[in-house]
Amino acid sequence: MSLFESLFGLFVQGASPMLGMVAVSGFLYLIIDHIHIPRWWDKKAHLVGRKNPERITTLECPYDYLREIYGKYHWTGFVHKLSPTLQNDDPPKYRMVLEIMDAIHLCLMLVDDISDGSDYRKGRPAAHKIYGPSETANRAYYRVTQILNKTTKDFPNLAPWLMQDLQDILEGQDISLVWRRDGISGFPIAPTERIAAYRRMASLKTGSLFRLLGHIVLENDSMDETLTRVAWHSQLQNDCKNVYSSEYAKLKGSVAEDLHNREMTYPIVLALDAPDGHWVTEALESPSPRNIRNAMKVIRCDYVRNICMNELANSGASVKEWLEIWGRKEKLDLKA
Repeated sequence: MSLFESLFGLFVQGASPMLGMVAVSGFLYLIIDHIHIPRWWDKKAHLVGRKNPERITTLECPYDYLREIYGKYHWTGFVHKLSPTLQNDDPPKYRMVLEIMDAIHLCLMLVDDISDGSDYRKGRPAAHKIYGPSETANRAYYRVTQILNKTTKDFPNLAPWLMQDLQDILEGQDISLVWRRDGISGFPIAPTERIAAYRRMASLKTGSLFRLLGHIVLENDSMDETLTRVAWHSQLQNDCKNVYSSEYAKLKGSVAEDLHNREMTYPIVLALDAPDGHWVTEALESPSPRNIRNAMKVIRCDYVRNICMNELANSGASVKEWLEIWGRKEKLDLKA
């Protein structure tokens, strides 16, 4: 007889009221622990910002709201490292480069947060929680279109770089979303193929954003190799802090958001082939509390965590000066 049947039997066979309550509570817990909870049932899906935006921000649109969180011209340090004299030599181009990078980077975040169902961004309510997903997505597309038009008209020599890199970014994002849609069935089977597929996706989605900066500052591809390494390290940091950082979990308002969203990340891909990796497969197929809990034990085990930490150290060794500018230093303190 299963545990479900035993608990239910205690309740229906006239046991004492107290024992009956315990049985029912246990029965309900086991049911909930085995199913995926819809987001509308989660109290964090009903943040105050959605109904009372004036209590959160007075900024007029989702883009300005997110830009206020990150700061205007977020990529300034990288631009100065690539071309220390650009600000004085060509002020209009300098400002345009910074506007392009802010627009592409921040608008991608706006749409990402909608796709991920994120409640927070850097400890603040995500933009779509305040303005709604429709307005947030539309404003992101509108801002990108503005930038494309202005670049084409005022800086036509930069337009081909911008168009190609933006296409590559969206191709990488599309691959990631297809994996999320299809689950493990749409992902390669062999471990080496899995890592290669993930790195290719990351090079498109994240690498193209960093390479875009080099392309529009220098108007050549001479820094592609270096910026690709910086981008890979940045992607690794983002992947690892999602499952290993208590600080990041607090800012996002959730733990292991990527796994809940059935998203492939470097630690998750590695964990598929770790001992007890079947729990990760089950969590990707059905992200119930039980499956997530068991999958996280695998993802945080020494085997997977050590590979991730070694890859972080190796990938950042040759680009330390760039990483100091990037400034991402969340503590990766969570273990199995």
